[in-house]
Amino acid sequence: MALADLLVLNRNSSGDTSTSLLPHACVIGTCLREVRVAMLAPADQPLPTEAAAAGYDLYAGPAAYGFLLQLACGLESEIAGETEILGQVKQAWRDCESGGGDLPRLLRPWMQRLLQDTKEIRSEHVVGLGSATYGSLVRRLLGGTVQGPTLLLGAGQLAETILPFLDSGEVLVWNRSRARAEAMLSRQRAAQTQGRVHLLDSTPAAEEAAWHRAKDVILCIPADTGRDAGRVDWWRTRGAPEGHVLHLGIDTTEGTPWSGIAKLATLRDLFGLRDLHATQREAMLARARKACADKAQLARLDDADGSRAGNSNHGWEDLAVFQAFSY
Repeated sequence: MALADLLVLNRNSSGDTSTSLLPHACVIGTCLREVRVAMLAPADQPLPTEAAAAGYDLYAGPAAYGFLLQLACGLESEIAGETEILGQVKQAWRDCESGGGDLPRLLRPWMQRLLQDTKEIRSEHVVGLGSATYGSLVRRLLGGTVQGPTLLLGAGQLAETILPFLDSGEVLVWNRSRARAEAMLSRQRAAQTQGRVHLLDSTPAAEEAAWHRAKDVILCIPADTGRDAGRVDWWRTRGAPEGHVLHLGIDTTEGTPWSGIAKLATLRDLFGLRDLHATQREAMLARARKACADKAQLARLDDADGSRAGNSNHGWEDLAVFQAFSY
């Protein structure tokens, strides 16, 4: 059937799924939305007002295909770019095909094209789109793979968030309250910490020895005017010349003993990297959405010349010409 016959109803809720609209549709259900996909001649399609009365947004023709592309690419999800939705789309289509009837036969060419286009868009625009976490940002500030030994000072929420990302080498944990540090480690997965994460005594001597051993140091504790000068000396006199210090208890090194340390990053650097990641991520999402719109236009162009859901006979030059006459 023609692209004009492709119809999608989308409802952003997880409530009652009973409806008189498209009762025999291919239904893609998630915890946050319900999407109904059908093939109906335009004269037989419900009106947008009918769909709205039932709580649905209605998409038809190229707009329907474009919406399905954005959905399958994860661009309509709460966490943009997530991959779980693609598996749900595939499962919904398998369920539809196993149900028999005319719908699978009519919808099959468009679903095949949808999955192929989704694969291309995701591989080109959505790979590596994951959200930035404090742990992943810390790992990037430390230069990528954290070989260790890494000294982690602190046992608060920030240290607990970072620890799982220090998963490729030895980690030394020091905190002035050993009981609090023990509680933090007890909440970690044993497989991630066993034989690799070592809790140190809560003494100044134990901390000093760890500073001399560590390749990298992460401070998740506030600035301490009484002890920071000593920590700077420990770092400067240790045996290994390479490595990073990441002090997440200060915003800047200005006016602190840390100002003369090379390869030192602060909380301001962490937030700067976070903002850069967010900007890059939004740019990637924008390109992915543009790719979905372009694919929908190509589907419309193919359908207009009779090639329908088969392989496109048009290149990007044809699309550019087509778009010029579409607005």
